[in-house]
Amino acid sequence: MVVALDIKVKLLRVLERIGEVTIEVSEKPIRRVPKGRSLQEQIALLKQLKKEIETEEKEEEEIPIEEILEMRLEEIQSPLSKRLTDAVLKYFRGPVELITKSLKGLDRDLYRANMRIFKERYVALMLILSFLAGIFSFIFATLVMVPISIAFMIGLLGFIITFVYMRHYPKVVWRNRVAEVEKALPYILRHMAALLSAGVGIAETLVSISRADYGVASEEFAIVVREMQTGSSFEEALTNFERRMNSENISRVVKQILRAIRFGGNLAEILYKMAEDFSFEYRMKLVDYVQKIGGVAFVYMFITTVMPTLLIVAVLAASIMAKRLILPISGLAVILIFGFPMLAFVMIVMIKRREPR
Repeated sequence: MVVALDIKVKLLRVLERIGEVTIEVSEKPIRRVPKGRSLQEQIALLKQLKKEIETEEKEEEEIPIEEILEMRLEEIQSPLSKRLTDAVLKYFRGPVELITKSLKGLDRDLYRANMRIFKERYVALMLILSFLAGIFSFIFATLVMVPISIAFMIGLLGFIITFVYMRHYPKVVWRNRVAEVEKALPYILRHMAALLSAGVGIAETLVSISRADYGVASEEFAIVVREMQTGSSFEEALTNFERRMNSENISRVVKQILRAIRFGGNLAEILYKMAEDFSFEYRMKLVDYVQKIGGVAFVYMFITTVMPTLLIVAVLAASIMAKRLILPISGLAVILIFGFPMLAFVMIVMIKRREPR
């Protein structure tokens, strides 16, 4: 009987030590089994304590998994272009930085175009689009039954052309922004003249323009207002606006505003007079555009309707004379489906570029 009781006491001590170690590993305050209870009650308490520790450890393991899932969800929701550029920068950061250093003036062009993207990321995007264009050009050349060596050269040419275009794309965006601002100038100047005539200050007038619905012009004036709010003077903000636009008409407006503020004068009347001058110049350009567009429209109709028909007739006649098909059906289909629409698109771009701003 005494031996059995001694064995029970030793077993109880072993269980208590196991419980203490388990509690310490859980990084919680040490919880001991209460004294003065029966062996069955203490074993039950130990089992309950073990379940609680396992539950706490499971919850601690689930937290990082939830965070990983949230991060993965954010990555999936981010734009595809951002994920692609991140991948390129991750594996090819050295070459991308080397190409970025060789592209002089890219920072200035991105700033003028109001493209809020780091230059390294933009260069990575340039490489991705150029690579895709090269692959598409290669596939197009193989569909037209071009020899593989020439198809490879066409793919390389597509890569180079796309890369060069993407390098100058910020300049294109900047020129379009300048054109949009110049187009809205008469309305903006009348807006400013009306507010100034009503006794509103020049700073409040710029804020009103930035909040109005003038498209790109409102965005540019919002940048001017933001620079003034961050510590730049009125003259510095307008001068930065003039340099960013680099336009003769906008330069005239900025100089007139600064001159009127420095030396005095009826700024509202000056702005209203400039608005009338810009409107008259635009009407003259529009008349000249209408006169010139007739010839371009005739060329567009010739490319889209007459040339495809002439091509089909020429291929059929030559095939009959040669007693064989001189151009594969697939090649003719590619030319008709892609070639002539591409020429038509180029003509549309040319007509659009001739539109007065």
